[in-house]
Amino acid sequence: MRFGAAISTGAAIVIAVLCTMAGCYTTTNVATLGPLHTAYPVSASSQYVDQRGGIVTEKDYEVVHSFSFHRAIGAEVHKKTLTVLALEPDLDKIMSSIDGDAITQMRVEAIDYDTGSSYQSAGLKLAGWTFGIAGLTIVALGVGIGDEEGGTVTKVGAVFAGIGVASYVLGSVLRRPTSWQLEVSGNVIRRNGPASRAHRIAAGSTR
Repeated sequence: MRFGAAISTGAAIVIAVLCTMAGCYTTTNVATLGPLHTAYPVSASSQYVDQRGGIVTEKDYEVVHSFSFHRAIGAEVHKKTLTVLALEPDLDKIMSSIDGDAITQMRVEAIDYDTGSSYQSAGLKLAGWTFGIAGLTIVALGVGIGDEEGGTVTKVGAVFAGIGVASYVLGSVLRRPTSWQLEVSGNVIRRNGPASRAHRIAAGSTR
Protein backbone atom coordinates (compact mmCIF):
# COMPACT_ATOMS: atom_id res chain seq x y z
CA MET A 1 0.00 0.00 0.00
CA ARG A 2 2.79 2.41 0.94
CA PHE A 3 4.71 1.43 -2.21
CA GLY A 4 1.69 2.10 -4.50
CA ALA A 5 1.09 5.55 -3.01
CA ALA A 6 4.76 6.46 -3.40
CA ILE A 7 4.75 5.37 -7.06
CA SER A 8 1.69 7.57 -7.76
CA THR A 9 3.39 10.58 -6.19
CA GLY A 10 6.58 9.95 -8.18
CA ALA A 11 4.63 9.67 -11.43
CA ALA A 12 2.93 12.99 -10.76
CA ILE A 13 6.31 14.65 -10.21
CA VAL A 14 7.67 13.19 -13.46
CA ILE A 15 4.66 14.39 -15.47
CA ALA A 16 4.92 17.89 -14.01
CA VAL A 17 8.63 18.14 -14.82
CA LEU A 18 8.11 16.89 -18.39
CA CYS A 19 5.30 19.36 -19.03
CA THR A 20 7.60 22.15 -17.90
CA MET A 21 10.46 21.02 -20.14
CA ALA A 22 8.46 20.14 -23.25
CA GLY A 23 9.11 23.52 -24.82
CA CYS A 24 12.88 22.91 -24.88
CA TYR A 25 12.58 20.89 -28.08
CA THR A 26 10.25 23.08 -30.10
CA THR A 27 11.65 23.81 -33.57
CA THR A 28 10.61 26.97 -35.41
CA ASN A 29 11.68 28.05 -38.89
CA VAL A 30 11.33 31.70 -39.85
CA ALA A 31 12.20 33.09 -43.27
CA THR A 32 12.34 36.77 -44.23
CA LEU A 33 13.00 38.45 -47.57
CA GLY A 34 14.89 41.73 -47.32
CA PRO A 35 15.43 44.41 -49.97
CA LEU A 36 17.27 43.29 -53.10
CA HIS A 37 20.23 45.43 -54.13
CA THR A 38 19.62 45.75 -57.87
CA ALA A 39 19.85 48.60 -60.37
CA TYR A 40 16.35 47.80 -61.63
CA PRO A 41 13.06 47.69 -59.68
CA VAL A 42 11.93 44.38 -58.20
CA SER A 43 8.38 44.10 -56.93
CA ALA A 44 6.34 41.35 -55.29
CA SER A 45 3.16 42.78 -56.82
CA SER A 46 2.06 43.61 -60.36
CA GLN A 47 3.08 47.27 -59.87
CA TYR A 48 6.44 48.85 -59.18
CA VAL A 49 8.08 52.21 -58.56
CA ASP A 50 10.41 53.33 -61.37
CA GLN A 51 13.72 55.17 -61.13
CA ARG A 52 11.97 58.52 -61.02
CA GLY A 53 9.57 57.56 -58.25
CA GLY A 54 6.53 57.02 -60.46
CA ILE A 55 4.17 54.09 -60.03
CA VAL A 56 4.08 51.78 -63.06
CA THR A 57 0.96 49.61 -63.39
CA GLU A 58 0.02 46.67 -65.61
CA LYS A 59 -1.32 48.94 -68.35
CA ASP A 60 2.11 50.59 -68.69
CA TYR A 61 4.13 47.47 -69.54
CA GLU A 62 4.14 44.04 -71.11
CA VAL A 63 5.49 40.78 -69.70
CA VAL A 64 8.33 39.64 -71.95
CA HIS A 65 9.61 36.69 -69.92
CA SER A 66 8.54 34.55 -66.95
CA PHE A 67 11.29 32.80 -65.04
CA SER A 68 11.87 30.42 -62.16
CA PHE A 69 14.90 28.82 -60.55
CA HIS A 70 15.58 26.78 -57.44
CA ARG A 71 17.73 27.20 -54.38
CA ALA A 72 18.44 24.88 -51.43
CA ILE A 73 19.28 26.00 -47.90
CA GLY A 74 19.97 24.01 -44.74
CA ALA A 75 19.95 24.53 -40.98
CA GLU A 76 21.47 22.63 -38.09
CA VAL A 77 19.11 20.76 -35.76
CA HIS A 78 17.97 22.68 -32.66
CA LYS A 79 20.00 25.76 -33.56
CA LYS A 80 19.08 29.22 -34.74
CA THR A 81 20.35 29.65 -38.29
CA LEU A 82 20.28 32.80 -40.42
CA THR A 83 20.65 32.24 -44.17
CA VAL A 84 20.88 35.17 -46.56
CA LEU A 85 20.03 34.30 -50.15
CA ALA A 86 22.07 36.24 -52.72
CA LEU A 87 19.51 36.31 -55.52
CA GLU A 88 20.94 39.34 -57.28
CA PRO A 89 23.45 37.47 -59.53
CA ASP A 90 20.75 35.18 -60.92
CA LEU A 91 18.33 38.06 -61.43
CA ASP A 92 21.04 40.17 -63.10
CA LYS A 93 21.79 37.34 -65.51
CA ILE A 94 18.13 36.97 -66.41
CA MET A 95 17.64 40.72 -66.87
CA SER A 96 20.75 41.14 -69.04
CA SER A 97 19.63 38.36 -71.39
CA ILE A 98 16.11 39.76 -71.76
CA ASP A 99 16.87 43.51 -71.66
CA GLY A 100 13.87 44.24 -69.44
CA ASP A 101 12.97 47.26 -67.33
CA ALA A 102 11.88 45.61 -64.08
CA ILE A 103 10.79 42.41 -62.37
CA THR A 104 7.25 42.04 -61.06
CA GLN A 105 5.33 39.29 -59.25
CA MET A 106 8.56 38.23 -57.51
CA ARG A 107 7.99 35.12 -55.37
CA VAL A 108 10.18 32.99 -53.13
CA GLU A 109 8.23 29.87 -52.15
CA ALA A 110 9.20 26.76 -50.21
CA ILE A 111 8.29 23.75 -52.33
CA ASP A 112 9.82 21.03 -50.15
CA TYR A 113 11.02 20.70 -46.55
CA ASP A 114 13.16 17.93 -45.12
CA THR A 115 13.01 17.86 -41.32
CA GLY A 116 16.34 16.05 -41.09
CA SER A 117 16.76 14.30 -37.75
CA SER A 118 14.95 16.98 -35.73
CA TYR A 119 11.91 14.87 -34.83
CA GLN A 120 13.93 11.76 -34.01
CA SER A 121 16.42 13.76 -31.99
CA ALA A 122 13.73 15.59 -30.04
CA GLY A 123 11.80 12.36 -29.41
CA LEU A 124 14.85 10.51 -28.09
CA LYS A 125 15.84 13.43 -25.86
CA LEU A 126 12.34 13.61 -24.38
CA ALA A 127 12.40 9.85 -23.88
CA GLY A 128 15.76 10.28 -22.17
CA TRP A 129 14.34 12.82 -19.74
CA THR A 130 11.26 10.63 -19.16
CA PHE A 131 13.17 7.44 -18.38
CA GLY A 132 15.95 9.28 -16.55
CA ILE A 133 13.70 11.19 -14.15
CA ALA A 134 11.44 8.17 -13.69
CA GLY A 135 14.46 5.99 -12.96
CA LEU A 136 15.88 8.39 -10.37
CA THR A 137 12.46 8.69 -8.76
CA ILE A 138 12.15 4.92 -8.52
CA VAL A 139 15.69 4.65 -7.11
CA ALA A 140 14.76 7.18 -4.42
CA LEU A 141 11.64 5.20 -3.63
CA GLY A 142 13.65 1.99 -3.35
CA VAL A 143 16.08 3.61 -0.93
CA GLY A 144 13.12 4.84 1.10
CA ILE A 145 11.51 1.42 1.23
CA GLY A 146 14.71 -0.35 2.23
CA ASP A 147 15.10 -4.09 2.89
CA GLU A 148 15.08 -6.64 0.08
CA GLU A 149 12.00 -5.20 -1.62
CA GLY A 150 13.62 -1.79 -1.74
CA GLY A 151 16.75 -3.27 -3.33
CA THR A 152 14.68 -4.74 -6.16
CA VAL A 153 12.95 -1.41 -6.71
CA THR A 154 16.32 0.36 -6.76
CA LYS A 155 17.62 -1.99 -9.46
CA VAL A 156 14.54 -1.35 -11.60
CA GLY A 157 15.07 2.39 -11.19
CA ALA A 158 18.72 2.06 -12.20
CA VAL A 159 17.69 0.25 -15.40
CA PHE A 160 15.20 3.03 -16.24
CA ALA A 161 17.84 5.68 -15.57
CA GLY A 162 20.32 3.85 -17.82
CA ILE A 163 17.79 3.70 -20.65
CA GLY A 164 17.19 7.42 -20.16
CA VAL A 165 20.89 8.28 -20.43
CA ALA A 166 21.32 6.12 -23.52
CA SER A 167 18.27 7.67 -25.22
CA TYR A 168 19.44 11.20 -24.51
CA VAL A 169 22.94 10.53 -25.80
CA LEU A 170 21.57 8.93 -28.97
CA GLY A 171 19.26 11.90 -29.51
CA SER A 172 22.19 14.29 -29.14
CA VAL A 173 24.22 12.37 -31.72
CA LEU A 174 21.55 12.67 -34.43
CA ARG A 175 22.54 15.84 -36.30
CA ARG A 176 21.28 15.43 -39.87
CA PRO A 177 20.38 19.04 -40.84
CA THR A 178 17.02 20.24 -42.04
CA SER A 179 16.79 21.58 -45.58
CA TRP A 180 14.47 23.76 -47.64
CA GLN A 181 13.93 23.62 -51.39
CA LEU A 182 12.94 27.08 -52.60
CA GLU A 183 11.50 28.20 -55.92
CA VAL A 184 12.19 31.77 -57.03
CA SER A 185 9.89 33.06 -59.76
CA GLY A 186 8.74 36.29 -61.36
CA ASN A 187 8.08 38.22 -64.57
CA VAL A 188 10.50 40.37 -66.53
CA ILE A 189 8.58 43.32 -67.94
CA ARG A 190 9.24 45.99 -70.54
CA ARG A 191 7.56 49.36 -70.47
CA ASN A 192 5.34 50.47 -73.35
CA GLY A 193 5.85 53.58 -75.45
CA PRO A 194 8.77 55.89 -76.19
CA ALA A 195 9.70 56.19 -72.51
CA SER A 196 10.71 52.54 -72.43
CA ARG A 197 14.05 52.88 -74.24
CA ALA A 198 15.08 55.97 -72.25
CA HIS A 199 14.13 54.19 -69.04
CA ARG A 200 16.34 51.20 -69.88
CA ILE A 201 19.27 53.42 -70.80
CA ALA A 202 18.97 55.31 -67.49
CA ALA A 203 18.77 52.05 -65.56
CA GLY A 204 21.77 50.62 -67.43
CA SER A 205 23.92 53.59 -66.57
CA THR A 206 23.45 52.91 -62.84
CA ARG A 207 24.44 49.23 -62.97
